[in-house]
Amino acid sequence: MSAVSNNWPAVAIGGGHGTAKTLMALRSLTSAVTAVVTVADDGGSSGRLRREMDVLPPGDLRMALVALAERPELAELLQFRFQRGDLAGHSLGNLIIVALQELLDGDLLAALERVGTALGLAGRVLPCTTDEVQLRALTHAGEVVGQTNVANAKRITQVWLEPRNPTPTPAVLDALRDARLIVLGPGSLYTSVLPNLLVPGIVAAITHSKALVIYVSNLREQPGETQGMGLDAHLDALFQHAPQLRIDTLIAHQGTLTKGPLPPLLLDPAFSHARVSKVMQADLLASDGDSHDPKALGGVFQQLLVDS
Repeated sequence: MSAVSNNWPAVAIGGGHGTAKTLMALRSLTSAVTAVVTVADDGGSSGRLRREMDVLPPGDLRMALVALAERPELAELLQFRFQRGDLAGHSLGNLIIVALQELLDGDLLAALERVGTALGLAGRVLPCTTDEVQLRALTHAGEVVGQTNVANAKRITQVWLEPRNPTPTPAVLDALRDARLIVLGPGSLYTSVLPNLLVPGIVAAITHSKALVIYVSNLREQPGETQGMGLDAHLDALFQHAPQLRIDTLIAHQGTLTKGPLPPLLLDPAFSHARVSKVMQADLLASDGDSHDPKALGGVFQQLLVDS
Protein backbone atom coordinates (compact mmCIF):
# COMPACT_ATOMS: atom_id res chain seq x y z
CA MET A 1 0.00 0.00 0.00
CA SER A 2 2.74 2.39 -0.94
CA ALA A 3 1.09 4.57 -3.53
CA VAL A 4 -2.26 5.58 -4.92
CA SER A 5 -3.33 2.55 -6.91
CA ASN A 6 -6.86 3.32 -8.07
CA ASN A 7 -9.25 6.13 -8.81
CA TRP A 8 -12.42 4.63 -7.35
CA PRO A 9 -14.48 7.20 -5.43
CA ALA A 10 -14.36 7.41 -1.64
CA VAL A 11 -16.01 9.89 0.73
CA ALA A 12 -14.95 10.81 4.28
CA ILE A 13 -17.47 12.64 6.47
CA GLY A 14 -16.61 14.63 9.59
CA GLY A 15 -14.28 17.45 10.47
CA GLY A 16 -11.10 18.15 12.40
CA HIS A 17 -8.17 15.92 13.27
CA GLY A 18 -10.02 12.59 13.17
CA THR A 19 -11.28 13.04 9.64
CA ALA A 20 -7.80 14.18 8.59
CA LYS A 21 -6.50 10.73 9.62
CA THR A 22 -9.19 9.03 7.52
CA LEU A 23 -8.33 11.22 4.53
CA MET A 24 -4.64 10.34 4.83
CA ALA A 25 -5.61 6.66 4.89
CA LEU A 26 -7.88 6.94 1.86
CA ARG A 27 -5.36 8.86 -0.25
CA SER A 28 -3.04 5.83 -0.02
CA LEU A 29 -5.75 3.78 -1.75
CA THR A 30 -7.37 6.10 -4.30
CA SER A 31 -6.94 9.47 -5.95
CA ALA A 32 -10.68 10.17 -5.95
CA VAL A 33 -11.31 11.18 -2.33
CA THR A 34 -14.02 13.64 -1.34
CA ALA A 35 -13.97 15.17 2.13
CA VAL A 36 -17.38 16.30 3.41
CA VAL A 37 -16.78 18.75 6.24
CA THR A 38 -18.92 20.39 8.90
CA VAL A 39 -19.21 24.19 8.91
CA ALA A 40 -20.60 24.71 12.42
CA ASP A 41 -17.29 25.64 14.09
CA ASP A 42 -17.40 28.89 16.06
CA GLY A 43 -14.17 28.77 18.07
CA GLY A 44 -10.58 29.93 17.63
CA SER A 45 -9.44 31.41 14.34
CA SER A 46 -12.48 30.05 12.50
CA GLY A 47 -14.88 31.65 14.96
CA ARG A 48 -13.13 35.00 14.74
CA LEU A 49 -13.22 35.00 10.94
CA ARG A 50 -16.83 33.87 10.98
CA ARG A 51 -17.85 36.78 13.20
CA GLU A 52 -15.63 39.47 11.69
CA MET A 53 -15.79 38.55 7.99
CA ASP A 54 -19.25 36.91 7.76
CA VAL A 55 -17.83 33.76 6.19
CA LEU A 56 -18.20 30.06 6.87
CA PRO A 57 -15.55 28.77 9.29
CA PRO A 58 -12.50 27.64 7.29
CA GLY A 59 -10.53 25.66 9.91
CA ASP A 60 -11.90 22.14 9.36
CA LEU A 61 -11.87 22.70 5.60
CA ARG A 62 -8.20 23.71 5.83
CA MET A 63 -7.30 20.56 7.79
CA ALA A 64 -8.99 18.40 5.18
CA LEU A 65 -7.12 20.16 2.37
CA VAL A 66 -3.81 19.64 4.14
CA ALA A 67 -4.57 15.95 4.75
CA LEU A 68 -5.09 15.39 1.01
CA ALA A 69 -2.22 17.61 -0.15
CA GLU A 70 0.50 16.18 -2.39
CA ARG A 71 2.80 19.18 -1.83
CA PRO A 72 3.93 18.92 1.81
CA GLU A 73 5.94 22.15 1.88
CA LEU A 74 2.93 24.20 0.84
CA ALA A 75 0.67 22.23 3.20
CA GLU A 76 3.03 23.04 6.07
CA LEU A 77 2.80 26.72 5.17
CA LEU A 78 -1.01 26.62 5.30
CA GLN A 79 -0.77 25.18 8.80
CA PHE A 80 1.42 28.04 10.04
CA ARG A 81 -0.23 29.79 12.99
CA PHE A 82 0.66 33.36 13.90
CA GLN A 83 1.82 33.91 17.47
CA ARG A 84 2.07 37.71 17.68
CA GLY A 85 0.11 40.85 16.95
CA ASP A 86 -3.44 41.16 15.64
CA LEU A 87 -3.06 37.91 13.69
CA ALA A 88 -2.17 35.85 16.78
CA GLY A 89 -4.13 32.59 16.72
CA HIS A 90 -4.95 32.70 13.02
CA SER A 91 -3.57 30.04 10.69
CA LEU A 92 -2.31 31.21 7.31
CA GLY A 93 -4.47 28.64 5.53
CA ASN A 94 -7.63 30.05 7.08
CA LEU A 95 -6.71 33.53 5.90
CA ILE A 96 -5.93 32.28 2.38
CA ILE A 97 -9.30 30.53 2.07
CA VAL A 98 -11.12 33.67 3.21
CA ALA A 99 -9.03 35.88 0.92
CA LEU A 100 -9.79 33.69 -2.10
CA GLN A 101 -13.49 33.85 -1.29
CA GLU A 102 -13.25 37.64 -1.41
CA LEU A 103 -11.48 37.47 -4.76
CA LEU A 104 -14.03 34.99 -6.14
CA ASP A 105 -17.17 36.93 -5.20
CA GLY A 106 -17.84 34.88 -2.07
CA ASP A 107 -17.73 31.49 -3.81
CA LEU A 108 -16.38 29.12 -1.15
CA LEU A 109 -16.41 26.08 -3.43
CA ALA A 110 -14.32 27.89 -6.03
CA ALA A 111 -11.91 29.05 -3.31
CA LEU A 112 -11.46 25.50 -2.04
CA GLU A 113 -10.88 24.25 -5.57
CA ARG A 114 -8.25 26.93 -6.12
CA VAL A 115 -6.40 25.96 -2.92
CA GLY A 116 -6.73 22.29 -3.82
CA THR A 117 -5.14 22.89 -7.21
CA ALA A 118 -2.20 24.67 -5.58
CA LEU A 119 -1.76 21.76 -3.15
CA GLY A 120 -1.96 19.13 -5.90
CA LEU A 121 -4.90 17.65 -4.03
CA ALA A 122 -5.59 13.90 -4.13
CA GLY A 123 -9.31 14.59 -4.29
CA ARG A 124 -11.46 17.51 -3.18
CA VAL A 125 -12.89 19.14 -0.08
CA LEU A 126 -16.54 20.19 0.21
CA PRO A 127 -18.58 21.83 2.97
CA CYS A 128 -21.69 19.81 3.86
CA THR A 129 -23.69 23.00 3.28
CA THR A 130 -22.85 26.52 2.23
CA ASP A 131 -25.58 27.93 4.47
CA GLU A 132 -24.58 29.57 7.72
CA VAL A 133 -25.49 27.17 10.54
CA GLN A 134 -25.22 27.10 14.30
CA LEU A 135 -24.97 23.94 16.37
CA ARG A 136 -27.22 23.67 19.42
CA ALA A 137 -27.65 20.97 22.04
CA LEU A 138 -30.02 19.92 24.78
CA THR A 139 -28.31 18.65 27.93
CA HIS A 140 -29.52 17.64 31.37
CA ALA A 141 -28.60 21.18 32.45
CA GLY A 142 -30.53 22.89 29.65
CA GLU A 143 -29.89 24.22 26.13
CA VAL A 144 -26.36 24.96 24.91
CA VAL A 145 -25.64 27.22 21.91
CA GLY A 146 -22.58 27.04 19.65
CA GLN A 147 -20.17 24.25 18.71
CA THR A 148 -17.51 25.30 21.22
CA ASN A 149 -20.02 25.20 24.08
CA VAL A 150 -21.49 21.90 22.86
CA ALA A 151 -18.01 20.35 22.83
CA ASN A 152 -17.59 21.27 26.49
CA ALA A 153 -21.10 20.22 27.55
CA LYS A 154 -21.84 17.03 29.46
CA ARG A 155 -24.75 14.61 29.28
CA ILE A 156 -25.98 15.69 25.86
CA THR A 157 -29.35 14.28 24.87
CA GLN A 158 -29.88 15.94 21.48
CA VAL A 159 -28.12 18.20 18.98
CA TRP A 160 -29.55 20.13 16.05
CA LEU A 161 -28.70 22.83 13.55
CA GLU A 162 -30.19 26.29 13.28
CA PRO A 163 -31.68 26.70 10.79
CA ARG A 164 -32.89 23.11 10.91
CA ASN A 165 -33.10 22.67 7.14
CA PRO A 166 -29.91 23.98 5.54
CA THR A 167 -29.42 23.17 1.89
CA PRO A 168 -26.93 20.36 1.24
CA THR A 169 -24.09 21.13 -1.15
CA PRO A 170 -25.21 19.45 -4.42
CA ALA A 171 -21.72 18.07 -5.13
CA VAL A 172 -21.81 16.32 -1.75
CA LEU A 173 -24.96 14.40 -2.69
CA ASP A 174 -23.41 13.50 -6.05
CA ALA A 175 -20.24 12.23 -4.35
CA LEU A 176 -22.21 10.08 -1.92
CA ARG A 177 -24.33 8.65 -4.72
CA ASP A 178 -21.25 7.63 -6.73
CA ALA A 179 -19.01 6.45 -3.87
CA ARG A 180 -17.62 2.97 -3.49
CA LEU A 181 -16.62 3.62 0.12
CA ILE A 182 -18.11 6.08 2.66
CA VAL A 183 -16.35 6.59 5.98
CA LEU A 184 -17.84 8.31 9.03
CA GLY A 185 -15.34 9.36 11.69
CA PRO A 186 -13.26 9.11 13.67
CA GLY A 187 -14.03 12.44 15.26
CA SER A 188 -16.11 14.18 17.86
CA LEU A 189 -19.54 12.55 17.80
CA TYR A 190 -21.71 15.60 18.47
CA THR A 191 -19.55 18.34 16.99
CA SER A 192 -17.84 16.73 13.96
CA VAL A 193 -19.80 13.73 12.69
CA LEU A 194 -23.42 14.52 13.51
CA PRO A 195 -23.48 18.13 12.20
CA ASN A 196 -22.94 16.70 8.71
CA LEU A 197 -25.67 14.10 9.10
CA LEU A 198 -28.14 16.71 10.32
CA VAL A 199 -28.10 18.44 6.93
CA PRO A 200 -31.22 17.20 5.08
CA GLY A 201 -30.54 14.76 2.27
CA ILE A 202 -27.13 13.57 3.40
CA VAL A 203 -28.29 10.54 5.42
CA ALA A 204 -30.65 9.48 2.62
CA ALA A 205 -27.82 9.77 0.10
CA ILE A 206 -25.58 7.58 2.28
CA THR A 207 -28.25 4.97 2.90
CA HIS A 208 -29.32 4.70 -0.73
CA SER A 209 -25.81 4.60 -2.16
CA LYS A 210 -24.18 1.37 -3.26
CA ALA A 211 -21.11 2.18 -1.19
CA LEU A 212 -19.68 0.22 1.70
CA VAL A 213 -20.49 2.45 4.69
CA ILE A 214 -17.98 2.37 7.56
CA TYR A 215 -18.05 4.00 10.97
CA VAL A 216 -14.62 4.36 12.60
CA SER A 217 -14.87 4.48 16.37
CA ASN A 218 -12.96 7.03 18.41
CA LEU A 219 -10.17 5.68 20.56
CA ARG A 220 -11.61 6.97 23.83
CA GLU A 221 -14.28 9.06 25.46
CA GLN A 222 -13.86 12.81 25.01
CA PRO A 223 -13.92 15.33 27.84
CA GLY A 224 -17.30 17.02 27.88
CA GLU A 225 -19.44 15.84 24.99
CA THR A 226 -18.97 12.05 25.23
CA GLN A 227 -17.61 11.70 28.75
CA GLY A 228 -19.10 8.61 30.35
CA MET A 229 -20.35 7.19 27.01
CA GLY A 230 -19.26 3.75 25.88
CA LEU A 231 -19.20 2.51 22.30
CA ASP A 232 -22.81 1.28 22.46
CA ALA A 233 -23.91 4.73 23.61
CA HIS A 234 -22.01 6.39 20.74
CA LEU A 235 -23.89 4.24 18.24
CA ASP A 236 -27.22 4.76 19.98
CA ALA A 237 -26.75 8.54 19.75
CA LEU A 238 -25.76 8.27 16.10
CA PHE A 239 -28.91 6.34 15.17
CA GLN A 240 -31.11 8.47 17.41
CA HIS A 241 -30.18 11.52 15.34
CA ALA A 242 -30.03 9.69 12.01
CA PRO A 243 -32.53 6.81 12.28
CA GLN A 244 -32.36 5.97 8.56
CA LEU A 245 -28.57 5.76 8.52
CA ARG A 246 -26.98 2.55 7.26
CA ILE A 247 -23.68 1.34 8.71
CA ASP A 248 -22.23 -1.79 7.15
CA THR A 249 -19.07 -2.06 9.25
CA LEU A 250 -17.92 -0.71 12.59
CA ILE A 251 -14.14 -0.44 12.96
CA ALA A 252 -12.90 -0.36 16.56
CA HIS A 253 -9.45 -0.19 18.09
CA GLN A 254 -8.08 -3.36 19.66
CA GLY A 255 -5.30 -2.93 22.18
CA THR A 256 -4.15 -0.67 24.97
CA LEU A 257 -3.88 3.11 24.92
CA THR A 258 -0.80 4.74 26.38
CA LYS A 259 -2.07 8.30 26.78
CA GLY A 260 -5.19 10.24 27.63
CA PRO A 261 -7.19 10.94 30.78
CA LEU A 262 -10.47 9.21 29.88
CA PRO A 263 -11.39 5.55 29.32
CA PRO A 264 -10.80 3.94 25.92
CA LEU A 265 -13.66 2.91 23.64
CA LEU A 266 -12.77 -0.76 23.47
CA LEU A 267 -15.14 -3.37 22.13
CA ASP A 268 -16.76 -5.49 24.82
CA PRO A 269 -16.66 -9.24 24.00
CA ALA A 270 -20.43 -9.29 24.36
CA PHE A 271 -20.91 -6.29 22.05
CA SER A 272 -23.95 -6.53 19.83
CA HIS A 273 -25.77 -3.80 17.98
CA ALA A 274 -28.73 -4.59 15.79
CA ARG A 275 -28.03 -1.68 13.46
CA VAL A 276 -24.43 -2.62 12.61
CA SER A 277 -23.93 -5.46 10.13
CA LYS A 278 -20.25 -6.22 10.82
CA VAL A 279 -17.59 -5.39 13.39
CA MET A 280 -13.87 -5.34 12.66
CA GLN A 281 -11.15 -4.83 15.26
CA ALA A 282 -7.55 -3.84 14.64
CA ASP A 283 -4.67 -2.08 16.31
CA LEU A 284 -5.28 1.47 15.06
CA LEU A 285 -3.01 3.38 17.44
CA ALA A 286 -0.45 5.80 16.00
CA SER A 287 3.03 6.22 17.46
CA ASP A 288 1.91 9.28 19.43
CA GLY A 289 -0.16 6.94 21.61
CA ASP A 290 -3.40 8.89 21.33
CA SER A 291 -4.57 9.12 17.70
CA HIS A 292 -5.43 6.86 14.76
CA ASP A 293 -2.66 5.59 12.51
CA PRO A 294 -3.55 6.36 8.86
CA LYS A 295 -1.51 3.41 7.61
CA ALA A 296 -3.37 0.99 9.89
CA LEU A 297 -6.71 2.50 8.90
CA GLY A 298 -5.83 2.23 5.23
CA GLY A 299 -5.01 -1.45 5.68
CA VAL A 300 -8.40 -2.11 7.25
CA PHE A 301 -10.23 -0.19 4.53
CA GLN A 302 -8.40 -2.15 1.87
CA GLN A 303 -9.22 -5.49 3.50
CA LEU A 304 -12.91 -4.60 3.82
CA LEU A 305 -13.06 -3.62 0.16
CA VAL A 306 -11.43 -6.90 -0.88
CA ASP A 307 -13.87 -8.86 1.29
CA SER A 308 -16.86 -7.00 -0.09
